[in-house]
Amino acid sequence: MSKIATDYYGTHMKFDEYPSFGVLSGVNVLTTGVNIAGPYAGSIMSEMGAKVLQVEHPKIPCNQRGCYGYSQDHRNGFSMALDTHSERGMEVLKKLLIWADIWIESGRPGTYDRLGLSDEYVWDNLNPKLAIVHVSGYGQYGPDKDKAAYDVSGQAMSGYMYLNGASPTSPPLKVNPYLSDYATAMNACICGLALLVHARETGEGDSVDISQYETMFRLLSSYPIEWFNVGYPADGEPVPWRTGNASNQAAGFSFYDCKDGTIFIGCVGAGNVKRGYPLFGLPLPGTTDPEIYENFSSCMVTLPLGQRIEKAISDFCADKTVSEVERLLNERGIPNQRAYGPGDILKDAHYRAREDIVTWTDSVLGEVTGIGVMNKFKRNPARIVSSAPTFGEHNIEVLKALGIPEETIDIMYEVGEFDGMDAKETAIRWRMKEWGFFWREDQWKTFGL
Repeated sequence: MSKIATDYYGTHMKFDEYPSFGVLSGVNVLTTGVNIAGPYAGSIMSEMGAKVLQVEHPKIPCNQRGCYGYSQDHRNGFSMALDTHSERGMEVLKKLLIWADIWIESGRPGTYDRLGLSDEYVWDNLNPKLAIVHVSGYGQYGPDKDKAAYDVSGQAMSGYMYLNGASPTSPPLKVNPYLSDYATAMNACICGLALLVHARETGEGDSVDISQYETMFRLLSSYPIEWFNVGYPADGEPVPWRTGNASNQAAGFSFYDCKDGTIFIGCVGAGNVKRGYPLFGLPLPGTTDPEIYENFSSCMVTLPLGQRIEKAISDFCADKTVSEVERLLNERGIPNQRAYGPGDILKDAHYRAREDIVTWTDSVLGEVTGIGVMNKFKRNPARIVSSAPTFGEHNIEVLKALGIPEETIDIMYEVGEFDGMDAKETAIRWRMKEWGFFWREDQWKTFGL
């Protein structure tokens, strides 16, 4: 019997021993694809208790492997490195589609149709209730559907970058890290679970076509209405919405400079204005200034009154420290927040109280500290139960669970229809010592590097 990927430095979770926990306990999720936009949707579900298996091609591992993000974004998951283009590999994939409740695929549009696994074929022949989520850069149809895409593709095409920049004459600005990828993954998670609810209510599966650019386009709030009805700059003209950390719309809703740093203040809305304007040296609404009338909530920052409000708040902050401004605003219940850096996050009592920073054991990195579980469920809490899997870590366990005979498993391995790497092979393959991904000597010494 071929033996691969069975010697682990971290925590190995057996495929047939996944614990029961969380609001998604009993839900099986199959992801076929790499990078972030598709697979991370499964990762979100796995921390809620779903059993999530990612299938990658044995010769094309996810390029997130070997970096810090993989260890955090794939906790609780299972991994197969399977050639689904081979006859035996295709039969395994079909068995997995029967096993799954949700299938999230992020291949090039039409990939699975060409392999004979159209939505209709899957529902008619394999799993009539399967929830199918197609994730791509540009969607499953349209003239750009075959274009290759990464995170910035979605930010760029959607208009999201167009909005952002340091000044109206600066170039468009992307947002770090991988906003389009992570937003698309959360959209895929939402849609996948919506399809699951529909299937359980009706007995019929359905599919959804999710694109990165449309996900980002939908996040543009009121700006498209303004562009397409009021107008927008011609090519080469200044873009008024690119105002960096300052609001381009509301007065009293920006970052303001203090003696020792900068702080966001959101003094808009009738209640905040009533509590905050006297603090900033502005009249109480409805008293001495007809422009600042009763129940005044804010005005456009471009108007003379808006500039007056901005100056008052700027002057208020200029001779105070960030901490002093925080205290005064918090006493009055006015929204504010200084921009946290890593040191602020680590020592913050609120982060600590909500267990937003946790330590777990990763198969490759060893003990690692990072982001905890995102959503706090009262009765069925989300959990971290295992390390991110190494490449193909669960090949044999999954194949056995699907009833594949051992002699067939051996043949598949010998001809390269599946493959895998243990933790040491992972460290060597991605040159983790040479490229500086290990930060302690014991990490590489564990592997004899």
